[in-house]
Amino acid sequence: MKRIKYIAKNELYSLFFSPIAWLLMILFIILTSVDYISTTDSFVRAFQRGGAYLKMMEYLTSAMTTNPLYGFIYRVVSNLYIFLPLITMGLISREMSSGTIKLLHSSPLRVREIVLGKYLAMLFFIFCLMVLLGVILIPFSIELFHPDYSQLLASVFGLFLVLSCYSAIGIFISSLTTYQIVAAIITFALFLLFSKAGGLWQDVDVIRDITYYLDIGGSTSNFISGLLNLRDLCYFMVIIGGFLAFTIIKIKSGTESISWWVKGGRYVAVIAIAFVVGYITSKPAVNMYFDATRNKMLTITPPSQAMLAKLNDGELEVTAYANLFMYYTRFDRTQQNGIIDGVWGPYTRFKPDTKFKFVYYYDLDTSNWRFKTNPGMTLKQIAQKEIEARRGSLKHFLSPGEVNKLVDTKAEGLRSFFVMKYKGKETVVRVFDDAEFWPSENEIDAAINRLIGVPPKIDFVSDEIERGPFSEKLREYKEITSELGNRYALLNQGYDFDTLALKNNEIPAGLTALVIADPRAPISPGNLEKIDRYIDTGGNLFIAGEPDKKEITKSLFDKLGLRLRDGLVVQPSDRYSSDIAYTIMTDSAKNISPQFARETSDDIRFYGDTLLKVALAGASVLDYQEKDGFRIYPLLRTDKDLSWNRLAPLDNDSLQLHLSKLPSDERGSFTTAVRMNRTINGREQRIIVASDADYLSAPQLSGGRRYNYNFGFWCFSYFSYGQFPTNTMRPKSIDNGFSIKADEIPLQKHIFYWIIPVLIGIIASVILIRRKRK
Repeated sequence: MKRIKYIAKNELYSLFFSPIAWLLMILFIILTSVDYISTTDSFVRAFQRGGAYLKMMEYLTSAMTTNPLYGFIYRVVSNLYIFLPLITMGLISREMSSGTIKLLHSSPLRVREIVLGKYLAMLFFIFCLMVLLGVILIPFSIELFHPDYSQLLASVFGLFLVLSCYSAIGIFISSLTTYQIVAAIITFALFLLFSKAGGLWQDVDVIRDITYYLDIGGSTSNFISGLLNLRDLCYFMVIIGGFLAFTIIKIKSGTESISWWVKGGRYVAVIAIAFVVGYITSKPAVNMYFDATRNKMLTITPPSQAMLAKLNDGELEVTAYANLFMYYTRFDRTQQNGIIDGVWGPYTRFKPDTKFKFVYYYDLDTSNWRFKTNPGMTLKQIAQKEIEARRGSLKHFLSPGEVNKLVDTKAEGLRSFFVMKYKGKETVVRVFDDAEFWPSENEIDAAINRLIGVPPKIDFVSDEIERGPFSEKLREYKEITSELGNRYALLNQGYDFDTLALKNNEIPAGLTALVIADPRAPISPGNLEKIDRYIDTGGNLFIAGEPDKKEITKSLFDKLGLRLRDGLVVQPSDRYSSDIAYTIMTDSAKNISPQFARETSDDIRFYGDTLLKVALAGASVLDYQEKDGFRIYPLLRTDKDLSWNRLAPLDNDSLQLHLSKLPSDERGSFTTAVRMNRTINGREQRIIVASDADYLSAPQLSGGRRYNYNFGFWCFSYFSYGQFPTNTMRPKSIDNGFSIKADEIPLQKHIFYWIIPVLIGIIASVILIRRKRK
């Protein structure tokens, strides 16, 4: 060990008695400071503005340091990516070109001591760079409210590992040539290769996993983000150990007279050991994790973990079905490892025996435009044309007949999706038509919840032309209930829907809720009797009526102690028809679920109460009187200053004009929706009633009326007693603000752009001048 330290000491003398190391340190502090100042400046200015900008102020430690877009620690790797080869290029090649390598060979030093000594010197230099990074982290920690120190330490440790890995690669390349510039160029090329390895030959099954494992980007991202794990740690150790071993073999071979196959055998042996270690440690079953973030942001929430723990009696199988004509590029063979790690990795961490399959198929609806633009061509011919344009082969794709023996793709709209199977049960996890695309923890949890329990089912009564969950007509509720591509549709949060004709059927036992939305014809006595019996036995119910049909729903409302008052709620506006009334959510509505309570409180903090309105398109005043043990709580109320109840008749043309109050109009704040609760048969019965059925139809869910959707979503969720969707809320961020103002940032620029680099330059000048004099 003394000899290794001696070599390291001499190498450090050589390193710091040359201008290159000092220039690199100055460049490092300047470039990192630029990233730090620009990131801090944008966040501090946003924090000072307040309001909606506060949405950015969540988990700032992570957002400002490790975010791939603007995290200043994350950018350190790219900053040193180019400059580190300038240090490593001369570690061995300098000895070879000057001839001093022969003196080292003739000394009592062993080759491994030479290599490890030089590598130890590089580790010390990297440590110096980390100290400079720490100089930046000091003001960051002071300025930020409650920084996540454990994540910062993990990020710095991850950065140290990455740079250590690069140094080992650089030492090996330096041993291959006597030309330092050539060594620098080759080192840079090899850095580039390792950073891009994960995208190489991913369409070749034999080597897909090997190149994906060699990619340094994934391991780097995990460690710098704060997710420490055995697989990535072993990856760095394998790369570092492998390249140091290569260096020892290369230098030692120059002093021995041995055949080429013996030399080659040594390299093969190192590669074989590295392969075995990498293969074993890459298995999910042996991997171990430590999430260094304060709120375990890189780990699925405890409720998700608890659900996964119930899948302990067999393998979980996840099969991806990808249609050539629908999002295929997101699922193609080059993306398989990325999907397994990126989408499902947080789950395989807790369920390592999860098995993955990818099934590719082609199918099109006969109305698809491709049949119009390719007249006379069959579906298979169109698919062949499509795959040829992608430089692929149709042999990897199943025909419609073949794939439908495995899964009903038509029920999924011929989309791309996942199917989860466990002990004979299966459920679908979809991808979505939004920027996020992949299923989030909520959607995957919903699927797991369906596998371990009974999914909630909501039936829509259909006898009297009521609104339903499947039709795309404007008056229907498909968008909020069963739209496949909408991640927030209740279908994608674990619910099942169906229509129910009461004329020929009884209301099923175990129903989560029954929906009666805007019946357009009188309810028959037989059907009314079934509904009454359902209510009396404690069934959950959602009723939405309309003013012009209040006589149809009167019998239902009478049973519940409710009444639709004569008249129409109006709210004159220059933008909308006067029957559009923006109602205010009560505290009971905001607290209908913990998730909704968090959402509304956040929105009040960000926007005031400007968003917390539910637009009703033609509503009545809802009067109520508690009876039969029910407790009734208003959910929506009108604004007494903006709207009133118009008793006089109104035609559609009048609604488009700016109405004025009449003496006969009823003034006040009126209830338009309520929830009702009582305990019956040992279970809480839940009923929600609204005096408008349009507020959940497609036109009222658009046009920025966000809370129409959100309020409706959580009203339906209310019937599952908090089981669906799973509560994946995390603790609120406490690193969410700054103790400095935007006008203090320029001072930091002077310090980090000028004062610190000048101080380093002065220290370097003193050391170099004194060395030259000696």
